[in-house]
Amino acid sequence: QDPDPEVTTASLRAVTNASRSSARSSTSNPSCSHSKFDDDDLASVASVTSLQSHLSVDRTKPVFIPVLSEKQVLRLLPTLSNLATSAQWRVRQSAVEIVPALLGCTHRHETRHEISKLCLTLMGDKVDAVRKTAAECLCLGGSNLAMHGEDDGGEWIAKIVVPHLKTCSRSEDAKQRMLSLKMIEIIITNGLCPSRVDVVESGASGDMPPSPSSHSDNSEAATKESAVRAILTIAASLASDAVPNVRLNVGRVLGVTVGLLDRSNAEFAASVLEQQIEKEKSRDTGSDRDVIFFAQQALSIFRQQSTLSDLRRESSLMSSLMD
Repeated sequence: QDPDPEVTTASLRAVTNASRSSARSSTSNPSCSHSKFDDDDLASVASVTSLQSHLSVDRTKPVFIPVLSEKQVLRLLPTLSNLATSAQWRVRQSAVEIVPALLGCTHRHETRHEISKLCLTLMGDKVDAVRKTAAECLCLGGSNLAMHGEDDGGEWIAKIVVPHLKTCSRSEDAKQRMLSLKMIEIIITNGLCPSRVDVVESGASGDMPPSPSSHSDNSEAATKESAVRAILTIAASLASDAVPNVRLNVGRVLGVTVGLLDRSNAEFAASVLEQQIEKEKSRDTGSDRDVIFFAQQALSIFRQQSTLSDLRRESSLMSSLMD
C-alpha cells in the first residue's frame, strides 16, 4: 500500500503479469498487437487478454500460472478491498484486474466468494473503465478455475457470473444494462459459456423469439447451445430498451459475436436484429440511426457468414458426389 498510487498500481500489475503464462505470447495471433493499448494506465491486463482471445484464430482461453499460496491470497484480500475504495480510479482498476490470477491460486470456495465480492463492488464504480475491468475479470475468472477441475470454470460462470449478468440486465441504471452486454460479449468471444445454465425466465425477452427445445437433453452440444441461447436471450431482452445507447450496444455486441455462434444461435441473433430494426423504424418518437446502423452491420456479418457456410456445404457435397 505505497502512498504513491502509481507505485501501488505498478505493483499489482507486476503480480498479475507474473501470473500470466509465458506461453500466451507464443500462441497469440501475431496480429494482436498491444499498440492499441499504448497507455498502460487506460488498458487493463484483462482487456488486452480478452481482445487477444477474441482476435485469435484459436480463441485460446487466458492462462495464468499460480504465483501465490492460499495463505498469501487471504492476506492480500483485505488490502485489495481497501484499494478498491481508493480515490484514484487507476488504483481501483488495478485492484480488481488481479482477480483472475488470484482465482488460479485458490481451491477454497469461501476464498473465491470473497474474491468475487471485489468484482461485484467495482462493477458499480462511477468510472466506466473500472466497471468494465471488474466485469471482464469476473467473467475471465471462470477460465482460470478450469485448471482446478473440469467443471470449476463452468460452475463459476453459471453460479456466479450469469446471476449477476441477469441482475445487471434488469437494473434501472442504463450503465449497468450496458455492462451486462459487455459481459455477454466477453463470455462468448472467450468461449467461456458453461455447458449448462439456468433458463431465463419466461417473458424476460419480451416478444423476441423463444429458445427452441428440440434438442435432446442428453446431448452435450445441445446443452451447450441452450446455455449460449439463454445468454443471447438476455441480450435480446435489451433490444427494445428505452435508452438508445443500450439498444445500439445490442447490435454492436451481436455483430462482434455472431460470427462465433453456431448456425442455430446465429439465426436467433439475426431474428433479434431484424425485429429490432423493424421496431426502431416504427417508433413514435422517431428512429435512432445509430441503433439501426449497428443492427444492420451485425446482420450484414451474419449474412456473409451464412453465405460462406452455404458455399462450403455445397463444395463438400459436390466433392462427396464426385468421389
